[in-house]
Amino acid sequence: MLTGTAIQLTSTFDSSSLAEPLAAALQSCGLSLQVRVTPPDRLQEHMLTPSGDSEDTIGTVVLVRLEDWLRSSVASGQNLTDAIIREQLRTHIDEFVRHLAVLALRGRPVWLMVCPSTGWVAEQAKAATLCRTMTNLFAVRVKNSSHVDVLPFPAALAVDSTLDREADRAGHNPFAMAGSQDLARDLANLLAKSIAAKDPNAAAAPSGSPELAAFLTGLHVAVKVRPATDSDLADFGRILRTAASFSLAGENPTMSDLDAAKILAAGGCYMISVTDRLSDYGPSGVFVARPDGNALVVNSASLSCTVLGKQVEYALLDAASRIASQHGLSRVVFDFQPSQRNQSTSTFLRTALDPESENRYALDVKDLGAHIRKSAIAPGGWTVDIL
Repeated sequence: MLTGTAIQLTSTFDSSSLAEPLAAALQSCGLSLQVRVTPPDRLQEHMLTPSGDSEDTIGTVVLVRLEDWLRSSVASGQNLTDAIIREQLRTHIDEFVRHLAVLALRGRPVWLMVCPSTGWVAEQAKAATLCRTMTNLFAVRVKNSSHVDVLPFPAALAVDSTLDREADRAGHNPFAMAGSQDLARDLANLLAKSIAAKDPNAAAAPSGSPELAAFLTGLHVAVKVRPATDSDLADFGRILRTAASFSLAGENPTMSDLDAAKILAAGGCYMISVTDRLSDYGPSGVFVARPDGNALVVNSASLSCTVLGKQVEYALLDAASRIASQHGLSRVVFDFQPSQRNQSTSTFLRTALDPESENRYALDVKDLGAHIRKSAIAPGGWTVDIL
């Protein structure tokens, strides 16, 4: 079973009323998980630039209601014809599908539930029928993604008695109290079945459409790698302690500053900083690599969750290969230690490198380009500077 202490609940509407009943319903299903809610105005931010406290999440639940993408137009009094509605929804769907794919690339499950558009906005715009058609098209597109689990919206809840259109108008909270409780219960049951069925050691290798590749390239991810110094101790230790999803050895929450300082003092430590067109993430990763024979052996590497899904792991591989060349070494070797929560690291290593043994992966520096072209969604969709 998957491990974690929290589940992230995100939606295109205010889903805060679901948090408490969902946590209680999950508890009844044997899952003691904190439910963290992302408000709708931060949904895109969470999908593309998550907060640093999301390392302990078991996965993300995304609730989508297409009519919410028309809310600002209805609120402003815009005259919405069917053609305008259709165009607005298509634009939002295209963007959302790309963002959803980036979220799924972080290596944690994504559960999507598409809610019916029968609330205040659809009523005001007389768009319920058109929204239903576009919702069906949206669901088909998402179901074609191997990275997202689509959960069915409970048919028994697709009735007016579960809604509160006045609360929807005033506070963007579409469900009546009873509707929230019923949805939380059914959602918890669906999640419990999905979580129990998931094999934590069987993560799918990443794949993507040309559209996703273009989006990732357009992020303009820039990675800077430099030797770590004593002044980096706080960030160096923090990343080793907390990074879980992408880590050669898993998170180490009990690592002391003294332990981190000893690793720094031994040399071969590097800091990774990341920026893209959305944000400057600052110190976002570390790795420890030392020569051994004709190889540069990486025995520790961690990336913060804030930069996952942007191909930074390939930039790390790129940087390690360059450093190996600078030292006259012909190979790069990664030593992997399985933990409860670093399965996505194993998936990356199996996909991007050649196995030497059960938990050791390698490549010849001269073959770096071929390995990246074979496994990356957008090869070359990043820059690496080694300082």
